[in-house]
Amino acid sequence: MDFLLTALYYPFIEPFNSVLIVLVAVFVGMAVRDFLQKQNAIKRNFPLAALGRYIISSLGPPLRQYLFANDQEERPVPRYIRNWIYASSENKDATVPFGTQLDIHKPGTVLMRHSFNPTEKVPDPERVLVGPDTPNPYEAALFNISAMSFGSLGQNAILSLSSGAGKGGFYHNSGEGGVSPYHLKGGADLVWQLGTAKFGARKPDGSFDPDAFREKASHANVKMIEIKLSQGAKPGKGGILPKEKITPEIARIRLVEAGKDVISPPKHREWDDAEGLCKFIGEVRELAQKPVGIKFCLGDPRYLDELCQAIQRTGIAPDYIAVDGAEGGTGAAPLAHSNLLGYPMLDALMMTENKLYEYGLRERVKLCASGKVWTGGSLAVALACGADFAASARGFMLSIGCIQALHCNTNFCPSGVATQNKWLQRGLVPEVHADRVANYHKAVIKEFKAILGSCGYTQPSQLARRDVMRVFNWHDIRSMHDLMPYSKRMEELDGAGPVA
Repeated sequence: MDFLLTALYYPFIEPFNSVLIVLVAVFVGMAVRDFLQKQNAIKRNFPLAALGRYIISSLGPPLRQYLFANDQEERPVPRYIRNWIYASSENKDATVPFGTQLDIHKPGTVLMRHSFNPTEKVPDPERVLVGPDTPNPYEAALFNISAMSFGSLGQNAILSLSSGAGKGGFYHNSGEGGVSPYHLKGGADLVWQLGTAKFGARKPDGSFDPDAFREKASHANVKMIEIKLSQGAKPGKGGILPKEKITPEIARIRLVEAGKDVISPPKHREWDDAEGLCKFIGEVRELAQKPVGIKFCLGDPRYLDELCQAIQRTGIAPDYIAVDGAEGGTGAAPLAHSNLLGYPMLDALMMTENKLYEYGLRERVKLCASGKVWTGGSLAVALACGADFAASARGFMLSIGCIQALHCNTNFCPSGVATQNKWLQRGLVPEVHADRVANYHKAVIKEFKAILGSCGYTQPSQLARRDVMRVFNWHDIRSMHDLMPYSKRMEELDGAGPVA
């Protein structure tokens, strides 16, 4: 009898021992399971050691991020950049002490030339007019939110971004997942991105549905349309949304089937050449009555000639081109595509601008830079290399609390940003984080104005490639104009744009 009473009350008398017994039992059970399974040799031969190995392996990324990697080593966003974004989004002091921690002699480092006669007062930058010949032209801010879909991001993240963009007066790109109620509820100016799957404007077979498109494009919040040809993280491959993230609501918005991975086609079925693209741009612009741009990560530079020649033949040009760099990306992507394909953003931007000048199209087509534009300094570099305005995805993700946990593709984002898990999303409060989005944008523009003044200018259009330098070796520092001179066509134009 005493033994029975002891057994019944033991857990309450000795809770620590009870927990220990349970843990031992769990580990023994897992070891027996691994010993009997046939799929993994290490687990079968050394079950307990293998369990420890996999635990340590899974802890590797966060340990390196927080304990072992220095502030410059982390990728894709170094810790010093993340800390600047966090501080700026919370209106805290983002200055740094004791000088730069960067090795400015490292080949590839980008620097800017300042003036010995800096400008003391720099006015707020003017907005950029896009599509002046369309029925509803749009004036874009200098810095905006790049494409991130509802589905890849949760509803609280989308609502925070949209509300912050509305407060700050800049646009929010919907991403290829279509315009959701959370994009609209935030009240921001929206750029509706049409990807290869035509989410939100597709027929059951996946082809473009003009009627569905016209209805949604007519919404007052939708200011521009962006046709996505490719993106930096996975050029040549369509978007990927794992089935774990596809809720009934997302399936309804995208007009797809729930319970299956949604993988967009690698190309648009509506055309096979650059001339077909131009005709589709014309069709979309006629339906929307708003500016229409295209987005690509540059691959074969010869395509720029094909595109410009097609514009000349058809008379139809995109109102802007968003140049994404191979260094861009937010969600799920195949490793080879992410690491191997595409031109870096600055190089692609300068090549695209040169071709537009060569064919006499530069004044007609605006350029948007997308790819690691995270600070006012990187915004200045992008504009000096040819952009009229820029957009960032990861920068704004960080502003609402992303910690770079690298779980964007698993639906287990601990900060509640890139997940559809309701419990994880509850940590992200739109009423609070919308202000952080607006604060971050304000900080980027403030830093940009400071850089502009240091270079001796008052307007973004005064920036030129000569103002940006790239380090090659010791005492071998060249300007971007030396590396990629402006086209002869530009130099022939009298006073058109910056000159070297």
